[in-house]
Amino acid sequence: MSLKTLKTLCAIAQQGSFAAAGDKLGLTQAAVSIQVRQLEEQLGTKLFDRIGRNQVLNHDGRKVLQRAEQIVALYAQLGDGLGDAGQFSGELLLGAVFSIQTGPLGPVLARLRDRYPQLKIKVLRGMSIDLAQRLESGELDAVLITEPQQRVPPEYEWSTLEKEPFYVVAHHEIAPQSDVELLSSQPFIRLDPRAWAGSMIDSELRRRNIIPDEVMELDSLQAALMMVEQKLGVTVMALGRDQAEYLQQRFCLVPFGEPVIHRNIGLYQRRNHSRKRLVGALLDEFAGDNSIVKK
Repeated sequence: MSLKTLKTLCAIAQQGSFAAAGDKLGLTQAAVSIQVRQLEEQLGTKLFDRIGRNQVLNHDGRKVLQRAEQIVALYAQLGDGLGDAGQFSGELLLGAVFSIQTGPLGPVLARLRDRYPQLKIKVLRGMSIDLAQRLESGELDAVLITEPQQRVPPEYEWSTLEKEPFYVVAHHEIAPQSDVELLSSQPFIRLDPRAWAGSMIDSELRRRNIIPDEVMELDSLQAALMMVEQKLGVTVMALGRDQAEYLQQRFCLVPFGEPVIHRNIGLYQRRNHSRKRLVGALLDEFAGDNSIVKK
């Protein structure tokens, strides 16, 4: 059993198929299948069930995947934090939601790299719920997401960076109206209710007894903006200050909620991990960017 094989198993789960995992790893689909078969022989159990034309992880496969992810994450951290210089070199693995990636993250990371030129930074995009799960599995060092709706477990930490108000986003040619008028008169492009922001939007709609004419559901804020730009409807999303100022030039933005609802955007990390000091330096840069940082 090799680390390479465990990485292949993780890639299959992340990419969704043997072929896609092979593309990511630079392997043929046949080579991926051979590695899986060898792993199954070594463990003495099948890890995948065939459903139609797809191979899907079974119960044993999911248990092995969880352990493999932990092993791969620990291996990746083997050299982290060795000596003072090691704390601020190597790779920092971050996850960030759309509004952070297109807002303050760029200048913050530029200043961090100026301080630590040997540092490599990898930023992954996703919904808050998915990024939180990837952090908790050990795949990421820290994530910049919507504040978790459930209580933060004691082994994790939350630091608030910004409070983002929600807006109804409409095509710029639509005359300014109240949020109720826009949602009652225009087709509605819904944010995936699995997303924490999506559930906040749905709760406010129910509270105010607003029943919009839903025409589409998306899990990407960027895609939702593209649909609004094509005059397919209006959407609701939370926007940071810089992003709202930028989008105000391209869209009609109307505050959403009575009173306007907000979400907290911040940094979620494990309480103890090898990149803790480096993540602390990242928080310092956010604080220097006039953001409110509190634990």
